[in-house]
Amino acid sequence: MSDDLWRVQGEFYVSRRIPWETDGALRPHLDRVVEALRESAVAAEIEIDADLESTRVVLSLTVVGDRDSDRESLARETISGAIRQCGGRHEGLLSLGDESRLSTQSGPWPGLRTPTWVLYRLASEPVVAG
Repeated sequence: MSDDLWRVQGEFYVSRRIPWETDGALRPHLDRVVEALRESAVAAEIEIDADLESTRVVLSLTVVGDRDSDRESLARETISGAIRQCGGRHEGLLSLGDESRLSTQSGPWPGLRTPTWVLYRLASEPVVAG
């Protein structure tokens, strides 16, 4: 079977208990998440747009998968893994049961500095070859 490309775009608000302005750590955290996504075998293209003041982050991921795979679920799992690999947590990306069982790898932001990615909306569509 041939592979198809699927574009998934998520809008998140990334917060933590200690304000980001305290140490300017939001941009480095986002950079690490993008780097972790680049290591994924299913991510063909990654774009991120962040408003550091409002902490609104739009993350776009082009996912490679065969025609029978659920590329949106694959993207959700891939983004989830990258966030957790970089010491963050997320809400609304996976089912509540799945999210409650996931652990975060220790990162540079223990406790009050742990980034939490809250999914506001997610859209997906096939990439049309042109």
